[in-house]
Amino acid sequence: MTAEHVLTFAERHRGPHDHLYLLVDALAECESSHPLSVPSLSQDRGEAAVERILRPDLAYAREACPALVELAAPGRECSKRLLELSACYAQEDLAYKKRYVCGWLLSPAPLGAVARHVAEQCRISSSSSSNSMTPWYEPLRLELLAAALGTGLAGVLSPISAWLLPTTWGSFSILPGGPSNAKREDADLVRHTQRAAKLVSDFLDAWRLAQQGRHSFAPWRWNGAGILPPQAGVHAFRLVRDAQQLGLRDSRDIIALCLQRVGIHPQLPRHPKIQRDILDAVKGVAPLEARFERYNAADWKDIFASLPQAANYS
Repeated sequence: MTAEHVLTFAERHRGPHDHLYLLVDALAECESSHPLSVPSLSQDRGEAAVERILRPDLAYAREACPALVELAAPGRECSKRLLELSACYAQEDLAYKKRYVCGWLLSPAPLGAVARHVAEQCRISSSSSSNSMTPWYEPLRLELLAAALGTGLAGVLSPISAWLLPTTWGSFSILPGGPSNAKREDADLVRHTQRAAKLVSDFLDAWRLAQQGRHSFAPWRWNGAGILPPQAGVHAFRLVRDAQQLGLRDSRDIIALCLQRVGIHPQLPRHPKIQRDILDAVKGVAPLEARFERYNAADWKDIFASLPQAANYS
C-alpha cells in the first residue's frame, strides 16, 4: 500500500456528504508519542473527533478499545499529512500480530453512529452462536469476511459506504457498503472464518518467515511483488481448512502442511507418501514437520514431478 492509494481513496471515492474516518486498534502497537496514537490524534483533531468503539468484552476498559477518528467532516479537506502517516504505518505493521491501522472509512453517518455500528457487529459477526464477540474489524478478519460473504458484506458494513482495507499481501481493497443481501447460510460461514482467523494468522506469519529463508527446492515459492501473493489471507484460510478436513488438529501439523503446499506444490496432499505422513500425524504416530524433514531436495523433486499442474495456491 502506498500513500497515493489512500489519498486517491479520500479524494475520488468520497461523496459530498461523507465523513472520512480512520479506525485504529488500541490493542496493537503504537507509541504514545507517535502522531497516530489516540492521545496524539485527540490533541490534533480535538476530543470530539475521536470516539471509542466499545467492544462488548472491553467496554469496561475504554483505553483498550479501538478508536474511530474523524479525519474530515463532509465538505472539508483532510490533512494530507495524516493520510500519508497512516498509509505508511499500515505498511509497516503488515507483519505484526495485531495491526494498528484497520482502515479508512467513508460514511454519511456521524462519528458516534458509526462507532456504535462497528461495536454492535462485534456480536452479530461473532465466531460463536453463544453470547460472545469477534473483533471483525481487524484487517485479516475483515478480509476473510469479505471473501466469505462476497456482496453480502455490504450489509455488514452499512452505514459505512466504503472501507479501504489494508490487506495481508501489502496492498489494499475497497469494500463497498450498502443494503444487506446476506443469505441464511452465510452465518455459519462467517463463524467458520472467524474461528479460523487466529490459526490463519499464525500460518501467515510462518509463510512470511519462510519467504525470507533459503530453500534448496521450492518451485511454488512466491517471487512476485510484495512479500505474499494477492489474496494471501484467502489462500491461507482455504489451506488451513483443507488441512483440518484431512483430519489434522495440531496447529503445528496444519502449519507444516500448509507451508509445504505454498513452497513445493499446492496439490501435495494428493501424493501417496504425503498421504501416509498426514495419516500418521492424524493418528499421533509422528508430527508432520519431522516427517517432512526426512525428504531431501531430490525427494521433493520426485514428488513435485508426479503431481498434476496447479493454477494457484488454493
